[in-house]
Order: sequence, then structure tokens, then C-alpha cells
Amino acid sequence: MKSRQSNFELLRILAMYMVLLLHALGSLAWPKGALAHADGPLAHLLLSTLQSVSIVAVNVFVLISGWFGIRPTLRSATKLLFQCAFVCVVVYASLVVAKEEPFSLSALGACFTLGQTGWFVKSYLVLFILSPVLNSYVEHTDRHNQQRVLLAFYLFQTLIDWVFNLDADSQRGYSALSFIGLYLLAQYVRRFELTRLRTYHRRIFLLLYLGIAGVMVAAGSAAYFACGIDIFHRLMYYTSPLVVVQSLALLLYVERLSFQSASVNRIAACCLAVYLVHQYPALRPFYNNLCIYVYTHCAPLPGIAGLLLLLCLIYVACIGVDILRQWAWRGCLKLFNK
Repeated sequence: MKSRQSNFELLRILAMYMVLLLHALGSLAWPKGALAHADGPLAHLLLSTLQSVSIVAVNVFVLISGWFGIRPTLRSATKLLFQCAFVCVVVYASLVVAKEEPFSLSALGACFTLGQTGWFVKSYLVLFILSPVLNSYVEHTDRHNQQRVLLAFYLFQTLIDWVFNLDADSQRGYSALSFIGLYLLAQYVRRFELTRLRTYHRRIFLLLYLGIAGVMVAAGSAAYFACGIDIFHRLMYYTSPLVVVQSLALLLYVERLSFQSASVNRIAACCLAVYLVHQYPALRPFYNNLCIYVYTHCAPLPGIAGLLLLLCLIYVACIGVDILRQWAWRGCLKLFNK
């Protein structure tokens, strides 16, 4: 088995932290809620910046999958489903023991049917299932035809979903359809554009990533204070062309930071558990309330710093849950291999 490239695994870790941060900002009902808005322009600027640099999180996750290609096997599918079920059972059992949730067979059963895993896991599973077809397409289709398909796809997505918001299937990027586009984009760039892109200094991609974030903060804030929240939110849809380009720019920057670290690779293997734990439906209100408590009990700047530290602690706790899952998985393998 090839060793995973730690630069991409570090990006995977960072992307999951960004997911935590985006959901924390959502718990503040920001920017439309009075909670953060009342703290004035400085808080708005800081929170806007955090959102604009983190909004790439989900897209980056899928781009990494597309970059290397998903090679589905029965073992990898079973391992993914086991991780989802195990983490959900541990979270549910913890809530029952803490008397925050009553025990019920239906709730326990939902842990085994992906009923408690959120939209991302279901959309990713669709991508996982379709990946052999997508892989065959990119392996047997020439550059020109792939260009045309990607151009048509992103033109459709930009106009129908981002500009006019007419397509319920795209759902602002919260869908398997968006994942398929990102997967094909990453495959195309790696196969046909990487040699040319490597002639540019890596800092260009970092500046592009940060520059787009700055544009979104400036344009979105101006629109927000001038004519309302809709444009601000629209700039940061996952299907926004700005966000897609920004996500790809970050991926291309990290692609040039080649290094190996067993510790980074081990932590990255736990990333999905971070999503599964904090997005467990019955646990989400506790997560939201904790984020609100930390942010509101300090002035804006210390409150944001405290929030970032809290998310680090939550990340570590979720990794602990996944370490239990890894032990259980190895135990199951030993049992079935006897």
C-alpha cells in the first residue's frame, strides 16, 4: 500500500477544522443575527474573514478525493459504514448515560442506517458508489471533451444554482451533484494541467486563495450593509465560482508542500469522526450553545480566540472517539479472519 502524502493529509485535517469553524459561526446566527452584529464592525470583519477562508472546507475534502481518485472496494465501503455506525452509537450511548437522551430502539437503529450522519456522508457515499463510472470516464475521455463537460457543468451550476438559485438538486453545493463536478475537476487538473501549473511559484496559489477571501469579505460586507444579507451569503455558497476557484487554489498550494509524517497521517484518518460527532443531531444543540457561551462571555477579540481554542479541544475529543473505533475495527478484523 502506498503511504499517504502528508501534505494532503494535513490539508484534510485543516479542512475538518474549517468545518467546525463554519458550524460555530452558524451557531452565532452570523451575520444576520443580532448576537455578533451587535459587536460592531471589528467583530464583523473578523468573523467575515474566518468564514471566507474556511468556506472552502467541503470542496477541498472532495477535491482531495478527486485528486487521487476513489477506488471503491468492499473492505473500504465496510470500513466507512462501520466508522459512521460506531461513532454514532458511541455518541448516542454517551447522551443516554448522561440522561440527555432517552433510550429507544428506533434512535439506536438510526445509528446503523446513516440516519444520524448528516448530508455530507450521504452525498459522499453517492460519489463513492459512482466513482468507478467517473474513473472510467476520465481515463477514456480526451482532454478536449473533458474541458467541454466541465465548462458546461460549471456554467450550468453557476447560472442555475448560484446566480438564479433555481435548481433544488444543486442545493448550494450540499449535494452529490456538486461533489461529482468537483471530483471531475480535480481529476482533470491533475491529468492535464498540473505540469503547466507547476511552472508557477506556489505562493501564487496561496495569494489567489487569500485574495479571493479578501474579495468576498469586502464585496460581501459592502453588499450586506448596503442592501441586505442575500448577496453576502450567495458569495459564500459552495457552488460559487469564487469558492470553487479558491478551493482549487488552496489544493494546488498544498500540493507543492511535499513531506511525510506518520502522526499527521494518523490524525487525518480520524477526520470524519469530527464531523460525525459534532453533527450528531441530538448533540448539535450542545455544540451550538457551547460556542455561543464562549463567544459571548468575552469581548469580541478574546471571544473569537476562545472559540478557536474550544474548537481545537473538540477536535481532540472527537479524535479520541475515533481511536476507540479503530481499536474496535481491528478487533472485528481479527475476529473475522480467524
